[in-house]
Amino acid sequence: MTALESIPVYVVTVKTFFDRHVHMADLEHRLGVKFEYIWDYDADELSEEDFARVEGAMSRRSISNVLKHFEAQRRFLNSGAEVCLVLEDDVILFEAFEYDLRKVLDLVKYLNPGWLIFLGGADNKIDDRFLQQSDVLIERWLSTAEAYLLDRNGCDYRFEWLKTNKLDRQADHQIKLIDQSVGVKHYWFSRPLATQGSITGLFHTALDASRAKHSASYLNARYHWNRLRRQTLPRFLKNIFSRVRS
Repeated sequence: MTALESIPVYVVTVKTFFDRHVHMADLEHRLGVKFEYIWDYDADELSEEDFARVEGAMSRRSISNVLKHFEAQRRFLNSGAEVCLVLEDDVILFEAFEYDLRKVLDLVKYLNPGWLIFLGGADNKIDDRFLQQSDVLIERWLSTAEAYLLDRNGCDYRFEWLKTNKLDRQADHQIKLIDQSVGVKHYWFSRPLATQGSITGLFHTALDASRAKHSASYLNARYHWNRLRRQTLPRFLKNIFSRVRS
């Protein structure tokens, strides 16, 4: 049995993102599971009722994206499952994804109910907690939303919050805001399991205007440079110093 056979996987996507659909179909084949795609709430299909759920200056695409993320959580609560995985359609899963996911799923058994596990962040700056030679969950707020695990309790808390509040920001920031309010803790695994194709230049970004100004080759080079200086090199140096001291 694969790590995902008993876990629903929801994909936040747009009907017209055909290249990303091909990419996700390849991931389905690789992992041997079927994803559930969130087709609802495309930007050009939003209703007055959808707009009534948000406030502030948000673009149609941002509204669409955040509504899709919460639609995934709504479906999860209706599924009866205890844990789910949410992916954005530009996600790149690293080679060791399944191996590391099993480790993460073993670790979440020891958490108090009401959590989110962020699986991305491959080019984010990390602190010394990530440099230890062990597989651990580290408490830290998610930075983006390309791949994360959820439990039922955390989703219940978010929907209680939504009964009396409106959405006003993009999905990652919205989830962080709500979870800070309701006491849901976020964790990262000690190494990333995924990254974003729109950061590496594999796909054109649909939400980040500043990133959209740059070429795919520039984005790819910047991603690898950031990953090298923020994660790969610190891990390498920590390993060298540990060997010297021993």
